[in-house]
Amino acid sequence: MPKRPRMHFPRPLSGLMHESLVGLGLAERLREAEIWRIWPDVDGAALANRARPVRIINGTLTVAVSSAPWMQELRFMTAMMKEKLNSSLGAEIVHEIVLKAGRVDKTAVNVPEESAAIVCPLTPQQQNLIESQSASITDPETRQAFIELMQASLERSG
Repeated sequence: MPKRPRMHFPRPLSGLMHESLVGLGLAERLREAEIWRIWPDVDGAALANRARPVRIINGTLTVAVSSAPWMQELRFMTAMMKEKLNSSLGAEIVHEIVLKAGRVDKTAVNVPEESAAIVCPLTPQQQNLIESQSASITDPETRQAFIELMQASLERSG
C-alpha cells in the first residue's frame, strides 16, 4: 500500500478560505462587493443619500441617482469617484462609472463622531439668509438639499 503524503496541520482558516475563493474565481467579486460598504466613506454622507451603487459588471459600476440635478453634479465627479473607490479598494476594480436615474432609498449614513462634535444653533439672521438664498431654486429636492447643506455649514462654522 502506497504512503499518503504528509498533511500540514493546522492550517489557518483564512488561508483555506482565500485559496477556495481564488480557486472558484470569487475573490474578485468579493473585492467588488466592498464598493457597497465603502460608498458612504468615499463620497460622503450627503452624496450617499442621493446616489447608490446598483451593480458592477466587467469594471463598469452603475450608480442610481435620485434626481436630474444630482446626476448633472455627479457627471463632473465621476473621475474623482472612480479614483477614490479604486484607491480605497487597493486595486483598479472600477474602470467606468455609469449614472442612471433611479430610486435611492434614504437611509441613515453613519457620520463620524468628530464631525458631529460642535454644532451651534442657527440665529434668525442665518435662517433668513438660507431662506433668501434658496428661494430662487425651483426643484424641491435640490432646494431641500441646498437648505440642509447651508444649515450644516452654518451650524458647524458657529
